[in-house]
Amino acid sequence: MELTLTLDATSAKPLQAQVFDQVRAIILEGKLTAGMALPPSRLLAERSGISRNTVNAAYERLAAEGYVKARGTAGLFVEPIPPDSLLLLQRSGQPLTNGPVPDEAGEPLLCFAGSPGGGGDRPTLDFWVGRSDPTGFPLRIWRRIVNRLLSQETAYLTDYCDPAGLPELRRAISTHLRRARAVAVTEDQVIVTTGGQDALNLVFNLLKSHTRQLCIENPCYLGASLIFRSAGMTIHPVPVDGDGLRTDLLPKDRGSLLYVTPSHQFPTGAIMPLTRRLDLLRWAEETDSYIVEDDYDSDFRYDGPPLTALAGLDGGRRVFYVGTFSKSVGAGLRIGYATVPRLFWDEARMLKARMSNGQAWLEQAALATFIDEGHFDRHLRRLRHVYKLRRDCLVRALRETFREPIILGFESGLHLIWRLPEGFPPARKIQVAAREQGIGVYALSSGAAYHFDPEARDDVLVFGYSSLTEAQIESAVRELRAISDDAR
Repeated sequence: MELTLTLDATSAKPLQAQVFDQVRAIILEGKLTAGMALPPSRLLAERSGISRNTVNAAYERLAAEGYVKARGTAGLFVEPIPPDSLLLLQRSGQPLTNGPVPDEAGEPLLCFAGSPGGGGDRPTLDFWVGRSDPTGFPLRIWRRIVNRLLSQETAYLTDYCDPAGLPELRRAISTHLRRARAVAVTEDQVIVTTGGQDALNLVFNLLKSHTRQLCIENPCYLGASLIFRSAGMTIHPVPVDGDGLRTDLLPKDRGSLLYVTPSHQFPTGAIMPLTRRLDLLRWAEETDSYIVEDDYDSDFRYDGPPLTALAGLDGGRRVFYVGTFSKSVGAGLRIGYATVPRLFWDEARMLKARMSNGQAWLEQAALATFIDEGHFDRHLRRLRHVYKLRRDCLVRALRETFREPIILGFESGLHLIWRLPEGFPPARKIQVAAREQGIGVYALSSGAAYHFDPEARDDVLVFGYSSLTEAQIESAVRELRAISDDAR
């Protein structure tokens, strides 16, 4: 049977997902009945004007979910679906849940935590933001530390830890922050969390009763926007420029809670200068407001000396500092942290106990040892060297391949952005075309970022370079030139 599909190359949804959804709908509507064959992938690809790999990927998913089954070399044939299951799956009639029908054009809910489509759907050359190099994980040292801990201590494996985190890890984090970021905190101001997002949730819930309105950078980190947008409070998006958040545009109302990324604004990469940081602290004092400083990639600064964190300038009064080891060690450890002023310590510790009652002991103990024995500092130096070479490679490749590209935010962090020249198609169109060729580059709205203005210009591509080798980066940029030419 021939199938007629209606595909949109400019849609946020990948073409293979569009093929899957439409063929699945045809099966559920009874237009393809049990025992009927799907058209060969080559034929469907030619008729639809897409690559055969795209059709094959959709067919593989249909087979994996039980809609079709291969019969040797004869092809794929529709499987019988039990009547009760068919009633549940069919889209006609009322929605299948008590909630609204999801917007199929929307971004995946967890796209800020991993590449759209999940880990199994990543392109071959993926510039997804914030991914660490898997070969950079200090496996040999980590294994040795874990084995030593298990041979020395097992009581913690059958008991609960302090909900605020293992004291040894909190002490190690506070020592690192004092030395590396000039944040003068002690272990009784540090709460260990399940990554940076958990730390943001903790601080937000801690300050909810003290907050009348929310302020956030625009554009901003998607994970923070999800927390703020679900709060039911007034939100003031504050524009950013080349020096980060525009402090002159902050509201003068009292009782705000501001989320800010001053060391490497996400996603633009702007670095906030000292004068603006001091303006920010002055605003917080004058308006009786609090600030959440997300310093998520401050460990990776390549050009110039390290910057004093906002919390280091504040002296423990109004800035709640949140960080994570997801980029510096590994996201799989699920360890982040928040620092709180002493006034909030007891309340924060009780809140953490209600949220999760503490993290796993072994990972905390191993990380504390990793930091205390000096492995963490040496590990960071190695990563900075590797990531700087990859940053330099990407910048050089873009400059050699495209005429005078405007590249922003490359002084630190694990990503940069390229502002597309006049005459280029929208970033989302390039993203879709590149993905068809196995390359993951991302428009601002797909790069773990959120813009409060739905009419914002779609002229920025985000490149996370930390998980690709220099050879892969050069190859991807060459392909991107051909893709952008075709898209124009």
